Amino acid sequence: MPQIQVKSTLFNAEELKEFCFRLLTHANLKKDEAELVSDSLIESNLRGIDSHGIARLPHYLERIRQQSINPRPEMQWEKLGTAVGRVDGDHGLGQLAMVKAADHAIDLARDSGAGWVSICNSSHCGALAYYGLKIAEQGMIGFAFTHVDPMVTPHGAAEPFCGTNPLCITAPGKNGKSLCLDMATSITPWNTIANAAIEGVSIPGDWALDANGKETTDPNEVVALFPFGGFKGSGLGLLIDVLCALLGGAPIGPDIPKMYGDLSQKRMLGGLVGAIDISHFTSVDSFQERIVEIIQRWGALQPLKQEDQVYYPGEPELRTRQERLKTGIPVGWQLVKQFNQLASKYGLSPLEVSKSQTDVDPVLETSAMESLI
Repeated sequence: MPQIQVKSTLFNAEELKEFCFRLLTHANLKKDEAELVSDSLIESNLRGIDSHGIARLPHYLERIRQQSINPRPEMQWEKLGTAVGRVDGDHGLGQLAMVKAADHAIDLARDSGAGWVSICNSSHCGALAYYGLKIAEQGMIGFAFTHVDPMVTPHGAAEPFCGTNPLCITAPGKNGKSLCLDMATSITPWNTIANAAIEGVSIPGDWALDANGKETTDPNEVVALFPFGGFKGSGLGLLIDVLCALLGGAPIGPDIPKMYGDLSQKRMLGGLVGAIDISHFTSVDSFQERIVEIIQRWGALQPLKQEDQVYYPGEPELRTRQERLKTGIPVGWQLVKQFNQLASKYGLSPLEVSKSQTDVDPVLETSAMESLI
């Protein structure tokens, strides 16, 4: 599991969510939309996906300031058929467009058995599990795809073509235990590289290339990441780009404005969200009971190493969520400084750090089963 380790401080999830909400409403988001974005970021942190949590908020705020993200988008919904439609995100925060697409996919699926919604004119949407699990909560199988600017080298290439291009597939279980595969085509998230740069730590030498096509341990030198699984991750990333770009009329990988390039340039990202209504095929209850059985049989398998355990997709994140709700969310020291500089700039109360909160060294984890952008 790719990791970086940084000096961190623990914060209560609700405290962090309120802080994010205040920053976003100050940036002119509507209250309900600021609450949604804050919730999506905090959920990523709670699940251990720190690469897609609150660390991305300063970037969002700067893009809003430079007018490449519209703080009050007038998103448009267009029904294209019995089971298909499109959401135009009006260059707002990607979380808003993805949730709208998921809601419409659910509605379409209730009527026709399945619903597919493409997205255009969007921006970075965070971890895809947030949307896949939203669909699973409705007793449906969920799908979510997105793409980003070129960050990942095709297998055998020394320069990037596609983005990290994640996918998420969910299947509803019971008692909050749903299958949730949230993964991407890169060996590690680009935002883990960004977090490493913020906190001033090095990365393993087999994650990324520099501008000369050489492996590097300096996150500030990274220009491209390797795909996971060689040609498998490489090919999957390209097909996800096709789904996200061609159906919604969005630019394809090499033509997408860079996330960390000109911050005044709109991203124009695409996406695709799907839902399958299980009740059109079989009883939802019997389906969920079979998911419970799969989880039990999966977890009962003999582990390769005696001290290990076999986890079902989504279980490590669920366990991390349960733990962090009790102990707190780790936030890197440099990120805390960034947040408090923003709070001072906007006349807001800073994040309070007590002596008991300091001197902890949690690992900011990333894994192959996450939304890696």
